[in-house]
Amino acid sequence: MTIGFIGAGKMARALAAGIVRAGVASAKDLVCSSRSEKSGQPFLDLFPGAGARWTSDTVQLVRESDLVILAIKPQVFPEVLPLLREASAGKLFLSLAAGLTTGKIGAGLHPTARIVRAMPNTPMQIGAGASVYAGGPAITAADFALIDRILASTGKAWRVDESQIDTITALSGSGPAYVFHFMDALIQAAVGLGLPEKLARELALQTVLGSAQLAAQSSLTPLELAAQVKSPRGTTLAGCAVLEEHDALNTLMARCLAAAKTRAEELARGDS
Repeated sequence: MTIGFIGAGKMARALAAGIVRAGVASAKDLVCSSRSEKSGQPFLDLFPGAGARWTSDTVQLVRESDLVILAIKPQVFPEVLPLLREASAGKLFLSLAAGLTTGKIGAGLHPTARIVRAMPNTPMQIGAGASVYAGGPAITAADFALIDRILASTGKAWRVDESQIDTITALSGSGPAYVFHFMDALIQAAVGLGLPEKLARELALQTVLGSAQLAAQSSLTPLELAAQVKSPRGTTLAGCAVLEEHDALNTLMARCLAAAKTRAEELARGDS
């Protein structure tokens, strides 16, 4: 099976590595296209001597591929899709672009093209991704099984209703950035209270990592786990009281996700 990547950035490379690691395809079955051979070189470097290829001919890539992965920015789709219309007849496509529906992607391709839309996130680069996917009307059970296997090769994958994907984009797609901001805020606050930055960083990262692992292994809700840390009249209770004042944290995160979802909807409409 030949798998073609249009785009050779971080997400494309993470998915390619997972595909080979999981045995879905071998490196020699992968081909990528990008704006220049130089920009495609990091993709090829993943598989030294193993035969992964770069091409400047995106149309030929589509013709020879059994699955085409669209790993380009949403703003580039209007430029790329019309070039692929004839070659895309009967082909299976997996789009990683935020905001673009299967219907909108399909309108730019051949009517017989089969389209799955996915929303992965950046932890897929270390095999810890959270991905969801939804398919257009022509997708078969075999198509879904293949896409699930590919996305699960980089972490966990869930099939969802397409109407949920903009909200999921705001949650897990953008979510790593929120967590990184939280980590940085912990570090900077500790430094402000006198800790060396290196020690503050190591403690903050391990605290977030350990807390996530504990939550993943526990049957308790996050707030139930938080309650286990709070002692009456203790330090944790004092700190959490600030987060809970005027429902500050919940309000902030609700605004954060709403803004990200709104932007996904704007991208779907073609707003720049």
